[in-house]
Amino acid sequence: MASTITLQNTVNWALPFTRYAPITIGTANEPTITNANLVMQTILGPPFIWRWNRTSTSTVTVSGTQDYVVALPNFGFFEKATVTDGNGYVTELEWKELLSGDNTASLARPTFVSTQLDDGAGNITFRLMPIPDGVYTLSIIYQKQAPIFSSLSTTWTPIPDYLSYVYSRGFLALSLEATDDPRFQVEHTRFIASLLSCAEGLSESQKNIFLGNALNTDAQMMASQIRTQQGGQARGS
Repeated sequence: MASTITLQNTVNWALPFTRYAPITIGTANEPTITNANLVMQTILGPPFIWRWNRTSTSTVTVSGTQDYVVALPNFGFFEKATVTDGNGYVTELEWKELLSGDNTASLARPTFVSTQLDDGAGNITFRLMPIPDGVYTLSIIYQKQAPIFSSLSTTWTPIPDYLSYVYSRGFLALSLEATDDPRFQVEHTRFIASLLSCAEGLSESQKNIFLGNALNTDAQMMASQIRTQQGGQARGS
């Protein structure tokens, strides 16, 4: 599932649809670089989870210690976690967005985990509750963060080539928006539809929430365009 398609390849594909508008005319190939990053971050951000963007790490707990700092410079967002005791018994932990400090003296096998802190330097603090009563192997499965495009020669890694139909539509939509082309709405809808159609592991409610937010954004942009058009017509009358 290698990624061999570069951003330049995508630009070359999009240009005929944008009527050869100069979408890399700005400083440092803008707005193309930022548009590509926006599409990449949408695809690799929550709630979307992908087998080709998944990785894991592990650390060992200490009796009486609640917080564990792990160096994860590529950490995007949490998926699952387990603790394994010395007998090989595995328990899946329930994720919480935030856990309070546990000042009780009672120690036990952890049942909850949170991604408590991110220091901005690639170090993630995981907090467990209850505080471990012994040595466990804490295993974390997570999605990697979206890489940043730095040039037109950068590929769409880690997105595999067979999903080029998804990010190409998203990139085209934003390119049309940058040129104030009303076809933006059509292409953006196609992007959202193709992204949801191939999304892995999402519930129907998660898909509906994402779709609702996307459609609401489109509706706001359409209303803005209509107001602009009406204002221009009023000034011309």
